[in-house]
Amino acid sequence: MNIAEWCIRNNRTTIVVLLLVALAGVRAFLTMSRREDPEFTIRTAVVLTYFPGASPLKVEKLVTSKLEKRIRSLAEVEHVTSQSMSGLSVIFVDVYEKFRHMQPIWQKLRTKVADARSELPQGIIGPIVNDEFGDVFGVVVALTGDGYSYRELEDVARYVRDELLKLRSVAKVDLYGTQQERIFVEFSNARLAGYGVSPYDLAQALAAQNAIQPGGDAVVGPERVIIEASGEFRSVEDIRRTSLRLPGRPDTIYLGDIAEVRRGFVDPPGMLTRYNGERAIVLAVNMARGENIVRMGEEVRRCLRRVQAELPVGLDFGMVAYQPKFVARAIRNFTVNLVEAFFFVVVVML
Repeated sequence: MNIAEWCIRNNRTTIVVLLLVALAGVRAFLTMSRREDPEFTIRTAVVLTYFPGASPLKVEKLVTSKLEKRIRSLAEVEHVTSQSMSGLSVIFVDVYEKFRHMQPIWQKLRTKVADARSELPQGIIGPIVNDEFGDVFGVVVALTGDGYSYRELEDVARYVRDELLKLRSVAKVDLYGTQQERIFVEFSNARLAGYGVSPYDLAQALAAQNAIQPGGDAVVGPERVIIEASGEFRSVEDIRRTSLRLPGRPDTIYLGDIAEVRRGFVDPPGMLTRYNGERAIVLAVNMARGENIVRMGEEVRRCLRRVQAELPVGLDFGMVAYQPKFVARAIRNFTVNLVEAFFFVVVVML
């Protein structure tokens, strides 16, 4: 008895089996992960260390070699390659192919690098372990606001990021185009010389006033009360009212009397982003592993529409990149081709 004959004789069983297979296929199609590129595990991390002013030879001897020695002690590490440049050390760490779960390994790497920090010279920046340079952002949104400052845009962008991170399909949201704020103290050397004050005196006065020192605690009945020292700067006006004692004179003056104190942004800026010619802050949304990017795109759009209704007039969202549209089109074309192929096969067989 062949398979065809058995199926004809037991047609009810055959129909039930076919229905179960079809239902399993439909369920798998509806619940499967969807994204433009397949997921793959990146087994490489980069360790960056900045050593301003050091030559490549000093970077190699004082930074790179010491970090390499620590990193090679990890049993999961297969290869370690490095580059020592003027003021910069770059170390690539490759893990064996047999390992699948990378986060515990990267945590061990960070621990080893942190242990080596005490052996490195003073004045370095880092080491910084980067194991997320392979992330892909499926949705990129630009936040623009005519008449709004970078500070106001950043506050709104951080609020939107917190709302997006509440979505189950979103893994992380990165902000691009944010500007670093600084407090600038601008003065005239001639004016300072007239008061007998040097720029060093200004720096020392500001550092002493804004020092955060533990105040201890006190036991009051059944409670322990934490004592906080006052004097911390909380506004630009507090900095202007910093008192300076003049050498050889009993009176004091305020910093605002001899210098201009203002809040501003780092100039030149490290990164600027624009959308349709307007300054903007970009939110890059990364999908969680195993999720459906089409569903993530719909959730992000609903979240943005809800947030848009709460924002003041003038703040708008612009879609810079929207990968779910291309994925949905590819799935639609695949489904049409599959149905056509099935139809033609059935027609030919009949």
